[in-house]
Amino acid sequence: MSEILQQFGVWSIFDIVFITIAIYHLLLLIRGTRAAQMLTGIFFVAIIFQATSFVPLNTVNWVMNKFYSSIVIILIILFQDDIRNALSRIGKKPLIQTSDAIFSTYILDELAKAASSLANKKIGALVVIERNIILSRYIDIGVTVDARITKEIIMSIFHTTSPIHDGAIIIQEGRISAAGCFLPLTRSENLNVDLGTRHRAAIGVSQETDAIVILVSEAKGTFSLVVDGQIIPANDVATLRKTLQKYLVDQPLQVKKSKEVQKIKLIPFNRNP
Repeated sequence: MSEILQQFGVWSIFDIVFITIAIYHLLLLIRGTRAAQMLTGIFFVAIIFQATSFVPLNTVNWVMNKFYSSIVIILIILFQDDIRNALSRIGKKPLIQTSDAIFSTYILDELAKAASSLANKKIGALVVIERNIILSRYIDIGVTVDARITKEIIMSIFHTTSPIHDGAIIIQEGRISAAGCFLPLTRSENLNVDLGTRHRAAIGVSQETDAIVILVSEAKGTFSLVVDGQIIPANDVATLRKTLQKYLVDQPLQVKKSKEVQKIKLIPFNRNP
């Protein structure tokens, strides 16, 4: 023990802090994505590999050794999209980001008013708001907009005569980054069969990332928020505005499943989005 303490110096502290920060931001990057699920599976395989070394399961041990020797290649193949996006965006976002500075009162009001107006006109819409996980993979297949967030711009994008009204709007750093973006559909099997494509897309992107989604139902003429795969209905502009404030400003780094969210997990919707 004394020898270990003698070797422990300033550089050792720096080394530990650096690794801790790197792991923390890696977890932020994959939080809410399929990468996190795959890492859980790999961790489970690693436990099996360690267990086989203590029991005489020769065949299993041989297979696990082959898998373990190729683990680096397997990780690169599994996470190639995440690795590419991460490397291409290094330095883009600051380590500590203040969401309250990005999402001002004006922006939250414009988003809430736009959702209400679209719902009154029964125009379906998806507005995806980026948080910690960068949404570049969805922006790249959309149409670059880079516009200020206003009710009028959002209304014009989702107007039925617009060529990009079927896709989603993605908001980055307080601006409309792209429109006409296609989102992944949820693969959950325990959802209501009446959920339409727009609802499933909103749930899907909120499951794969930590994004907040404003969902406007064309059939129902209602609007709601989708957070962490859960649909949170909003009865009026004030409620939507308050909920946006809660998730984007008051607690921007963590999404919690409140009792309210859990109760409305499987609310019925019309099949048509």
